[in-house]
Amino acid sequence: MESLGKKALKAGTWYTICTFILKGLAFITMPIFSRIMSVDDVGIYANYVSWIGILTAITTLDLFNSVNLAHYEFGESRIYEYLSSSAVAGSVVTAVLYFIAYILRDSVMEWLEISEYMLHVMFIYFLVSPAVSLLHAKFRVAMQYKYTIITSLIPAITSVLLGLVLVLVSSDEDKLNGRVTGYYGVWIVASVGIYIYVLLRGRTVKWKYIRFALTVATPLVVHTMANTILSSSDRIMIKKLCGNTDTAYYAIAYSCAMVISILWQSVNQAWSPWCFEKMHNGEEKDIIKVAKPIILLFSGGVMLIILMAPELLYLMGGKKYVHAIYVVPPVMLGYVAQMLYTLYVNIEYFHKKQKQIMVGTLIAAAINIILNLIFIPIFGYVAAAYTTLAGYISLLLIHYLFVRKMGKHGIYNMKFNLIVLVSSIVLGISITLLYELNPVRWALAGGIILFLTCFVAKHKAEMIGALKKKDIVGLLKICKLM
Repeated sequence: MESLGKKALKAGTWYTICTFILKGLAFITMPIFSRIMSVDDVGIYANYVSWIGILTAITTLDLFNSVNLAHYEFGESRIYEYLSSSAVAGSVVTAVLYFIAYILRDSVMEWLEISEYMLHVMFIYFLVSPAVSLLHAKFRVAMQYKYTIITSLIPAITSVLLGLVLVLVSSDEDKLNGRVTGYYGVWIVASVGIYIYVLLRGRTVKWKYIRFALTVATPLVVHTMANTILSSSDRIMIKKLCGNTDTAYYAIAYSCAMVISILWQSVNQAWSPWCFEKMHNGEEKDIIKVAKPIILLFSGGVMLIILMAPELLYLMGGKKYVHAIYVVPPVMLGYVAQMLYTLYVNIEYFHKKQKQIMVGTLIAAAINIILNLIFIPIFGYVAAAYTTLAGYISLLLIHYLFVRKMGKHGIYNMKFNLIVLVSSIVLGISITLLYELNPVRWALAGGIILFLTCFVAKHKAEMIGALKKKDIVGLLKICKLM
């Protein structure tokens, strides 16, 4: 029988590949969209995506957040009953809010700064999307990565390609609607199919499942919403305070961090279930052994991306977006803080401390909004990147204090984490001084890439052997990180 560590590494490897392909599609096509759409349309679309991210938690209640614990509470045999009940509950809440939004559509459209067509697409997407997130959560818990890949890749590839085609064939006035229709239209169709599948497998809607889902997930709705506000409100506030053009500059610069975001999302999809299982079995000591090398590898990847930020930004948007280069370093450093605070949130989540997760994220989101209101009018859109970094640092400190109060802070070494974070910030900001010294910067980046290439070549046989055995600890030992 395949061990938990081997299964987690195998799942994590495929999640990483899948997520890189999914996000890579957006990464690859972003340079095309930024060149064939006007700067204003790029800014409006960025604002639209930000609002969808924030409102998803409110309209669907993010019930998928309860699936991890439901797996232990009700068992694998009843999980589809749980999924069908939760999917219906999420859609009912969405339908009520859709009705209210339609009645008040003029005010809602004015506040969100979107058209009526975009409003309808948004809410139809909200109505059917809960089934997808619930099913994917189930697949992640069971480490059934093959099914996640199938139900993710096909609609993702189709949505990006259709969006691109519709933008290319549309007139200048309709390119924005073409992109919205292409991307969200495909996901709506795919979600309907998955919704039907979940209902047929579950064949029931029971209050006991809905009650459990609401109890676990509702506190996390505020957490998810506040977390999304922390990562997305900057674009919304830049649009309101500075306009569509600055929003587009910020959005394109922010997209440069997509590579490192993909990496952490992929790792955490396999990391979380593995950590939950270790905590469930009382094997917390194993977590710290694996955490340190992962933290170091991730932080090193952030530094490499910051070094190459000018070239990355030119690739993503072209010359007209290059002056937004100073947004990239603080955004990237924010991901280091985000990675570190997620480690502590996983502990709180496992011990059903959803309310304190919610409180921590609310505080950080409030800090971010207040700082945005103060500094964006003074320093412009670049300030939003630094306020977001401040928000993530505050999240790390808040959740560490919560976990310390629980007596579980020993699972991770906070002193080590702070040293990594502070060192990353100092080094990352210092790298910006090299943006005008291209030969020096290229030499440093080339040296890092050369070192990694030589290292992989030297240890190729051992690394392939460890991967074949699905031995995550052995792989880290080969990399001299354990």
